[in-house]
Amino acid sequence: MDKYLVVAIVVIACIVLVIYTQRADSGSAKKSFKDIVQKKFSPYKVIERNGVIVIGEYNTHDQFEERIMIRIDQNQEKNIRNFGRRVTFTYSKQPSVREMRQDFAPYL
Repeated sequence: MDKYLVVAIVVIACIVLVIYTQRADSGSAKKSFKDIVQKKFSPYKVIERNGVIVIGEYNTHDQFEERIMIRIDQNQEKNIRNFGRRVTFTYSKQPSVREMRQDFAPYL
């Protein structure tokens, strides 16, 4: 009988944990990917053009210089391409903040 009680407590704890984590994720899902990137890379200007997130800054001539472009394409693997001073990152799914910081560190 004690074994069943322990198993029941563990199952209930797992259910509560799953409900708690799913509820916490739904709150962060309300933010757009652009808002998340802007919050984490606040010294830079973040814009969205044609479904592509662009991180850049204004130069001394008050022109927007693109530093990093982030594309999400489910048909491609993670890919990094350099075009002069601009770098294009292509991800198969929305990248985590940690992954973006590691990838963008040499370029920002």
